Amino acid sequence: MAQAVSIAPKLTRENKKSQRAERILNHARAMIAEEGFDALKIRELAARAELTVPTIYNLIGGKSEILARIIEALVERLHEVQNQSDFDDIEAGFEQQITRLADLFAQDEDFYRAAFIAGDRSGLFEQRSNHGIFARSLQQPVEACKAAQAEGLLKGAISAEQLGRQVYDSYRLARQDWANGYFDLDDFRSQALTGVFISLAADAVPAFRERLLRRIEKLANL
Repeated sequence: MAQAVSIAPKLTRENKKSQRAERILNHARAMIAEEGFDALKIRELAARAELTVPTIYNLIGGKSEILARIIEALVERLHEVQNQSDFDDIEAGFEQQITRLADLFAQDEDFYRAAFIAGDRSGLFEQRSNHGIFARSLQQPVEACKAAQAEGLLKGAISAEQLGRQVYDSYRLARQDWANGYFDLDDFRSQALTGVFISLAADAVPAFRERLLRRIEKLANL
């Protein structure tokens, strides 16, 4: 009984800290969606969350730490969506994946646009680290290319690592253009898939290349 009494208050304090941290992040997401990351002010965030400025720094940190937490949660959600796709049919798999990502972004376009722009500007999507967000995001397209090589759809003249990076860059660049307002989500989907299929076609065996070209032509006529 004595042990249960000593543990319960600690768990309660930890739960309260977790709830306050989540409240801070929820209000920060709303502020980023409304005005962008540059407009996020810790004092205003504290007022919205009904907490003190020192509490925010103690629980999470400053603006950079808040953004890192938000982007990490965003990336985890993106990976969940990516992993839902079935790559037994590689081109259908990528089509499912890009479509699901577009559907996700449509749930809160203002937030996703602002978060991606802030993540890019802050360096959170840097490409040099072997363990950063960019490196982790590359794993799935590289594995998909390896599987396509094993299946005999790709020749292997281009390494799976190089081709997977090109495939991912096609999605990433289309996402950046959408985030910066150059086109809408329908165009994001079309541009991303066109880039993915062109990249795969560069190493495809003739029959697979014809399949990819038909999909590219269909996208062009949408």
